[in-house]
Amino acid sequence: MNTLDIITLKEVYKKTNNEIISIIEKGIRPNLFEKDFENKKKFIYKRLKQSSNYSILTYWDEDYPEELKNIADPPVILYYIGNLDLFNTKKVSVVGTRKPSQYGKNMCADIVKVLEDYTIVSGMAYGIDSISHRNAKKTIAVLGTGIDVIFPKTNEDLYHKISKDGLILSEYMPGTPGMKHQFPYRNRIIAALSEKTIVVEAAKRSGSLITARYALEFGKDVLAVPGDVSRFNSYGTNFLIYNGAIPIISLEVLKEIFNINEMRMNIDNLPEKSKKIISLIKNGENTAEKISYFLNEDISTILTSLMELEIEGKIRQENGCYNLIF
Repeated sequence: MNTLDIITLKEVYKKTNNEIISIIEKGIRPNLFEKDFENKKKFIYKRLKQSSNYSILTYWDEDYPEELKNIADPPVILYYIGNLDLFNTKKVSVVGTRKPSQYGKNMCADIVKVLEDYTIVSGMAYGIDSISHRNAKKTIAVLGTGIDVIFPKTNEDLYHKISKDGLILSEYMPGTPGMKHQFPYRNRIIAALSEKTIVVEAAKRSGSLITARYALEFGKDVLAVPGDVSRFNSYGTNFLIYNGAIPIISLEVLKEIFNINEMRMNIDNLPEKSKKIISLIKNGENTAEKISYFLNEDISTILTSLMELEIEGKIRQENGCYNLIF
């Protein structure tokens, strides 16, 4: 079964992600569902061709992120624009209200700058999401619309910046407008991709609390910024802390939680070549071939250096990709 078959099952026959996974794993042919399957597939193909500035990743592709395979409802189709190597970096989601206070704006920007070695995952909405993306060195935006639909429209410049320098994802077919139920649903992807979720400001019924709930369901840590109890947008974060979320009481505490001072000290003590390798790995250039290319060195020499960093406990290798572990 090819990618177009999968999209047709999803878009025309409204099969769920898990139903499609089951159909494919059982080897059921799509033409068993309807006699006019091929005609409907042609209709889907025409719709897909209306927009061309994107690529498609399926659940069965090698580059599909393992973090999503481990959740109960993994998206079988991901439309994307940008750098898939960001899947292989350390990721943290930063989310919050669409109407942050000045305190929330400042805290969000400061938190993201402290976490400069991480890829920041968020939803490209107004407010905290946008501030997170704009202040991040590496970022992934997960949309609640089709990959080619910019929402809100005022984030057009941000959309194009992330398209060029980061990664944009959507499980919705190109051209799909923003519907109310789609945004909470996509939050499971934000939470699943991230090792931790940080909520900066959130009202009582904020979508950010849905992201936090997904993170907890996936066994991930949730952090929250404490707020003034009299503020509308503090209720959600204070409620999370009351129920066990880790409070970010200062930026120094945030550094301690992420072992950031120790990480930077360990890097400072490394030889110059090792520092360059680690810098490349941080930026998603994390295969021996890419490191060899960027450093203009023979791959056998690079493999020796990578092995030394592995022995020292600085990096680990999985499926040919290297990640930092300190």
